[in-house]
Amino acid sequence: MTSVNYLNAVNFVKIAPETLNESRQTLNAFTRNRKMSFAQALEFMLDMRKTTLQTRLNLYFGKAGDEAPMSQQAFSKLRMNFDHSPFEKMHNLTVMQEYTESNDPTLWHGYHVFGVDGSYLQLPRAKELFEFFGIHGRPPQCPNAGISILFDVMHGWAVDPVITTANMSERDECLGHVNRLCERLPNIAAKSIILLDRGYPSLRLIKDLLPTGVKFVMRTSSNFLKEVTSAPLGDTIVTRDGAELRVVKIVLKTGEVQTLVTNLFDLPESLFQELYFKRWGIETAYFKLKRQLCIEKFTGKTVNSIFQDFWANMVLLNAVAVFQAEADQLVSQRAAPDDKHQYRARTSDLIISLRDRFIFAVFCSDNEFAIAEIENVITTMARSVSAIRPDRSFPRIHRPFSRVEANLKSHL
Repeated sequence: MTSVNYLNAVNFVKIAPETLNESRQTLNAFTRNRKMSFAQALEFMLDMRKTTLQTRLNLYFGKAGDEAPMSQQAFSKLRMNFDHSPFEKMHNLTVMQEYTESNDPTLWHGYHVFGVDGSYLQLPRAKELFEFFGIHGRPPQCPNAGISILFDVMHGWAVDPVITTANMSERDECLGHVNRLCERLPNIAAKSIILLDRGYPSLRLIKDLLPTGVKFVMRTSSNFLKEVTSAPLGDTIVTRDGAELRVVKIVLKTGEVQTLVTNLFDLPESLFQELYFKRWGIETAYFKLKRQLCIEKFTGKTVNSIFQDFWANMVLLNAVAVFQAEADQLVSQRAAPDDKHQYRARTSDLIISLRDRFIFAVFCSDNEFAIAEIENVITTMARSVSAIRPDRSFPRIHRPFSRVEANLKSHL
């Protein structure tokens, strides 16, 4: 999907009459002329800038030539007139178009490769959020939302994101991802591999996944199942409760033995280490969400606003993937034949470039001007590049305890 097509799909949802009809909370919402219309509210909430809400409102109205911007309080009241569904529709429509109407996204040996992982978002301290989402871990400083994403690690798309409460079951969410993939995109599911880390393997999950036909590769702990634990190094077929599984044990450079359990029988043993390494793509996706898109800088303190911000960020995350692909293509075209490395547009700079210009390129009423602006954005992004260095690894640096955690630990 091109950036123009992506933005057109987002715009289509924004202006469709059913979007307002299905999302407004009361029948008379947005029936009179207001300082900000429903469509403008959606535009504004897709702004990537993470300054204060009032600063963003000032900038938005300033760009529109209005010297009297809406107040933060007025906008907070306005957004409660509709739910998060417009952004969820934008996300789902663009995913369906990308995986059904366009050419196949990047494949690995004929397979779509997805990573599934869960995480937690720190929410604003508000009684409503404590009561709805709950708390994960300790100390109980802030409410937390649980999130889980089915992420295309070859293509950079969040295909099926979920936001739920702090007591989520990552295994149940994983099965939900797979079932929805099979229901919505059966042709994709039939040639998909799901990569899972050590927190997911369970006999129940394996038995639930096998009937779907989706391939999985799970990294297991050293004491997962006795049939797996006792398997020798290399490639082994084991059976447990009638389920035939393949166990691949790989000795890493560090000397650690990596144990993978899979229902993928047609792949050579030599490719499994390369395959599982691709799971790192979902880790970088969470980095983009939390550090670069700053998803945890929520713009409201209600359950509705948390859901709105989450789904708006999912639209933006996939937009970054689309713009990244086009900028990378431009970088590749400019590459010199004698370059030592391959290069790609630097993602952090790409997001900075999009922050100031994204919503105005998306929703410009002059289509020709919008296309020119998009091309200009991509050209700008392609000027800042970083080398692609495969197989790089870094030791994990464990963060020290925060002051609150350290004080808590000293009293235990």
